[in-house]
Amino acid sequence: MPNSPKKVAVLLPSLHVGGAEKLVAEELIYMKDDPRFAFELHLVFDRGPFFDRVASLGLPVYVWNAPHKSIRVLNAYADIIKHLRRTRCDILHNHLLDHIGPIVGKLAGAQVLATVHSDKPYSAMEKLALATSDLVLACGSQVKNNICKFVPAGKVGVLDNAIRTSDNKKDFCRDNVLKKFGIKAGSKLVISLGRFTSLKGFDVLIEAFRRVVSEVPDAVLLIGGDGEEKGRLTKLVESYRLGGNIILPGMVIEVHELLAACDLYVNSSKWEGLPMTLLEAMAHGKPMVATNVGGNSEVVHEGSTGILVPPEDHERLSNAIIRMLKDDGARKKAGKAAWALFTQKYTIDKHCEKLAEYYMQLLRKKTKPQN
Repeated sequence: MPNSPKKVAVLLPSLHVGGAEKLVAEELIYMKDDPRFAFELHLVFDRGPFFDRVASLGLPVYVWNAPHKSIRVLNAYADIIKHLRRTRCDILHNHLLDHIGPIVGKLAGAQVLATVHSDKPYSAMEKLALATSDLVLACGSQVKNNICKFVPAGKVGVLDNAIRTSDNKKDFCRDNVLKKFGIKAGSKLVISLGRFTSLKGFDVLIEAFRRVVSEVPDAVLLIGGDGEEKGRLTKLVESYRLGGNIILPGMVIEVHELLAACDLYVNSSKWEGLPMTLLEAMAHGKPMVATNVGGNSEVVHEGSTGILVPPEDHERLSNAIIRMLKDDGARKKAGKAAWALFTQKYTIDKHCEKLAEYYMQLLRKKTKPQN
């Protein structure tokens, strides 16, 4: 049937809490009722905290429970390929499986779209696999420049990350939010969010905050997240005797109340794509301080929406945070500029409309007669 929905299989490791997983959820929530496409989701390893949210959409979800770091993971990929071939999948949309996802799609006979979420150094295997894709979407212009070093430019597009604004319209009482996390009323609240891995540079941020506290005694830093670095970072805070000024509450699911209450958002990453957390801060009209890596400079505009600093430079980072916390007018102005940029470029409706255009481009390529 020529007008039947085209089957789009979304492939990613799991639905753990992260920017890419959050983006997948946002895309499926917005696009699930698009009559042109029939979506299904494939999780290679396990469910993750976002699973219930996505499963509630009523889309087919397959959890393959593949073993981590074992050659037996290839059995799961073989089963996925068989399923996609049997159901005649039209498009495989790959996330976070840069080393194997595109190959799975090609072996399944589907058109392959791979979304690239970071500006990391890519391995030889990842470069080879991504180059087999029919289309690679970079999450920002800086990421595209990196990808075009090993994927032909004609196969690379840009699709900026995006979020919905509906969840951001709730009214939060700042004092209640501060009380919930044991923060004194009147504190200058600085927020950073992300998985506790070395690439996020939270150790550099904690080091920077030692000097921030000396200059702005009522400053409080809350880093929401979890991961393998949690123990080390906790010990670092304790060794600096900053327990009253730095809070590590663990994973924060309701990030919007924190963002609504904070005075400043900070990203201290060593490399990035285009962080969803920066977009969330912008959606709340918050000023930002961020490292000049990946796509951060696309949303943190020096002197407009915030301040950029070099990665792994705790002195420059502390200077920027102090400067913003001491200047109420500058924070307010930067917050307004951040909100304006968000509404202009980073809303989920604009993102999904462009994604649908990319899907249709691939489908036209698939149906084009071969010479």
